[in-house]
Amino acid sequence: KMLRKKPPITLDSTERNEISLGDLEGEDPIAQLEIPPNAFYRQNGQPYVGKVKASVTFLDPRNISSAPVAQSDLNFVDDQGDMLPLRTYGMFSMDFTDETATESLNAGKVKVHLDSSQVSMPEHLAGMKLWSLNPQTGLWEEEGDFHLDKSRRSKREERTFLVGNMEIRERRLFNLDVPESRRCYIKVRTYRSERYLPSEQVSGVVVSVINLEPTPRYSTNPRAWGRFDSAVTGSSGACVPAFCDDQNPDA
Repeated sequence: KMLRKKPPITLDSTERNEISLGDLEGEDPIAQLEIPPNAFYRQNGQPYVGKVKASVTFLDPRNISSAPVAQSDLNFVDDQGDMLPLRTYGMFSMDFTDETATESLNAGKVKVHLDSSQVSMPEHLAGMKLWSLNPQTGLWEEEGDFHLDKSRRSKREERTFLVGNMEIRERRLFNLDVPESRRCYIKVRTYRSERYLPSEQVSGVVVSVINLEPTPRYSTNPRAWGRFDSAVTGSSGACVPAFCDDQNPDA
C-alpha cells in the first residue's frame, strides 16, 4: 500500500499561506505549515513569483489504519552508530510546482506549528524533532528541533504550539518524531491454522510491529504509533523490536 497523494491546491507566492496537517473527523489538526510571503524559489535559486500548485499529504497517526501505508520503518542512527526507533506524531510529503505543474519549486523558511495538546506524553514535548527520510538509506535524518511558542495565537486561545523550522529543497518525506532508546524484542511464530501445531509453522512471513502510545484506562485513539523493523519468519519464527520500559510498564 502507498499513501494516496492529495489533490493540489493553489497558493499565491506573495502571500502568507497556512496548510493544516490532519483531517481526522471531529479532531483538531495535529499541526500546521506556515509558508511566509515570497518563500518559493526555482531550482536555480531564482525567486518565484506567481501561483503555486501545492500538494501536501499527511499520514495521521491518530488513524491506526494508516500505519500499513507508512513508507519506511521508523529508524534512525544515533551519534554512537546504534540504530534506534522513532515514535511518530505524523509524517507528511510536500510537492510544490509552478502554475502549469511543469517545474518543481523549493520553499524556504517554512514553519511547522505542532499543537502541544496533541502530545499526551509530557516527556515527548522536549524530545520532539523534525526528521526527513533519506531515500538512499531508508533511514530518518534529523532536520531540526522544536521550541515552545505561546505567543502565536490570540489571548482567547489557550493552546500552545511547538514550532520547528524547515526548508523544502527536494521531494522528501518528513516526520514529526520523538527518538526512543528503549527497546525489547517480541518473539513471533506464524502458523497455517489456529491449532498452532509445530508441523503447521510457516516460514517466509513478513512481520511488522506497530507500537501504540499507551492507553491505560481509556478507549480513545492513541496519539502516536511507531512502526519499525519488519522481520521475516524462519524455522524458529522471528524476533521483532518494540518499545518497552522496565521502570514504567505503560511506556
